Amino acid sequence: MGNRVSVEGCGRMSGLSVASRSLRLIALAALAAVVTACGGGGGGGDGGGNPPPPDTGSLRVTVTDTSGVSVNDADVRATVGSASKSGSTDAAGVVLLSGVNVGTASVEVSRSTFVSQTVSATITADQTTDLAVELVRATSAAGGSLTSRGAGPVVVGNNMTFEIEVIVVDSDSQPITNLTAADFVLNACVEDTNTARADCVIKQDIAFDSAYSSTTATAQLAVVVPGGAAQPYAAGLLLDQSRSISGSDPTGARLFSAKAFLDGLGGGDHALLAAFAKDDTTAAEIPTQPLTVYPPFRDATTADDAPSYYDTLDSLADLVGGGTPLYESLDLLRDEVLNDATLPAGIAKAIVLFTDGEDTFCGGPNTCRTRRNTSIQNAGGLRFFTIGLSTAIDFEAMADLANKSGGAFLFANSAEQLIPLYGTVGELLSLSLPTYRLTFSVDADDPNAFVNAIALRGRVTVDAGTGSGTFEVPFIVGVP
Repeated sequence: MGNRVSVEGCGRMSGLSVASRSLRLIALAALAAVVTACGGGGGGGDGGGNPPPPDTGSLRVTVTDTSGVSVNDADVRATVGSASKSGSTDAAGVVLLSGVNVGTASVEVSRSTFVSQTVSATITADQTTDLAVELVRATSAAGGSLTSRGAGPVVVGNNMTFEIEVIVVDSDSQPITNLTAADFVLNACVEDTNTARADCVIKQDIAFDSAYSSTTATAQLAVVVPGGAAQPYAAGLLLDQSRSISGSDPTGARLFSAKAFLDGLGGGDHALLAAFAKDDTTAAEIPTQPLTVYPPFRDATTADDAPSYYDTLDSLADLVGGGTPLYESLDLLRDEVLNDATLPAGIAKAIVLFTDGEDTFCGGPNTCRTRRNTSIQNAGGLRFFTIGLSTAIDFEAMADLANKSGGAFLFANSAEQLIPLYGTVGELLSLSLPTYRLTFSVDADDPNAFVNAIALRGRVTVDAGTGSGTFEVPFIVGVP
């Protein structure tokens, strides 16, 4: 039987004699069929080959935040058994994972400044499964400072005793009111000789600084000042859209936070939205430089209500570029708010300024200080509430604008603190938020530190309790 092919189970071919080219091809085809049926395989013999690849499908994941805005650069990993596929979402918040094993996949979705989520998805062979994931933004306790409404500072030689008022809110924007003096520590201040600005003691037009330390380990006194009855207000929201925002706030936490502020408007409250930036080494992207205002004032009680600003806020995510014309835009919006004839007579007016940096057009520290003082002198009764993100901000400017106009300086070291701070602004504007009045005493290293000084700059570390952790609140207080 010369032309015979014998296959023994899934073992090797035991006999092959080919008399012609055509029969040889038939034999090779038969061999291929046998090998395929046996699982293919490398070295011959039972179980010698690799198992066939399992059936797979695709998973398309769309990631948004809780307001429906796409979340880009979110990490997505789908795991079935011991096999995983991963990728990152695009600008539309979408990622397509191919070659995912069939079965129930555990899908992990994470992005900085958001709370990570793990959800399940069923993967079917040769099909695409769609999965929508909504990420909640991460939040953390935060605070701010304002000029004390109590006793003024007292200077004796190189010692200064002073009061400040501090705001402390938890991750849900709720005031924390059960702290004691032991929960507030004034950090020792060491001047940085590499910077043009004074870090500890500020003097007008003098290149001077002096380190200081607190005379006691913690605050000497902490008194809770209760908030008053809420009063209606009209506030202009002023958002920094300069190029640095893309690095300090890549997920648009400031825009989401502004929505949270608008959601919290009470009856009789009004809000106006504006953005600022100006061409310098890069082009500004906002429609009108240095300030784009999106009128009219909106409120929470009419058809033209504040949430109608949401689409505009979403559009600002892509309109980032240029430098920071802080004082120029602040003055323009101030005039807009003060002169708006649609607002109720006698309503309290304010500007809520957000920035991650400093004015890049006003010149050096002294000329910028002069420019800032002009803005404050022309405030016309309007209060400035400043919100700073990152340590790149001009702390002196942000605190100065707030303190001298009767507002407050709120500081976020990270984007996670922005939402609680914006959620606090409404109560600050309406004068209904409780604060802590703290008393500290410091000794300066230089015996003449407070001679002709204009301000003391510092930071208080707040231990906000279990679940809220610690954070810093920067402040500036005037020197008498």
